Amino acid sequence: MATVAAGWADVLSIFVRADRVTTRHGICFDVPGLTVRLRNAADLTPPSGYLYPELIKDYRDRIFGDQRESSLLYQRLRGWIGPDGAPIDQLAQATELLRQDAHSRSAVFSMWRPEEDLGGRFPGSPVGGALRIVGDDLVLFLTARSVDVWVGFVPEMLTFAQLAAGAALALGTKGAKVCYHSWSAHIYEVDYLTYLAGAS
Repeated sequence: MATVAAGWADVLSIFVRADRVTTRHGICFDVPGLTVRLRNAADLTPPSGYLYPELIKDYRDRIFGDQRESSLLYQRLRGWIGPDGAPIDQLAQATELLRQDAHSRSAVFSMWRPEEDLGGRFPGSPVGGALRIVGDDLVLFLTARSVDVWVGFVPEMLTFAQLAAGAALALGTKGAKVCYHSWSAHIYEVDYLTYLAGAS
């Protein structure tokens, strides 16, 4: 999709063909292995019709705002605890690696801790990713364990688009893109009915 605002409706339309499954959180429509490519990460305009604009600010605040210190997302990305107990800023390290070698394929970060997340009630997501310079663009590759496309997809995409745009600015690339992959992209049935009512 060109932008999150322009492409969200196309992502929602995929669920017409999705499997209906029962989970411990309720009945949902699930698309396993959904990949979304965002071509312009600099445009942070939310989609028209998105019902939870307050969640966009909340999600951004977890990485860029006043919720950083209490945010698991921020702690995993910018304060990963290494073997010696010292925090590691994975994003800064990945950016610096690309500054030294624009062709590196090792600018990888992890946000998943098996000892905490496996079997956890609300395990972390996203689980990891990488930065690469491809042509003239900085590309943020992001892997998510699970995303609620009706509620959480828009805030997540806009937040990581902002992250990608910031990395592109730091590295002096022409543009910024995001390649987002989710193992479980889903919409709960009650929200899917709301979507159908609005689309008709």
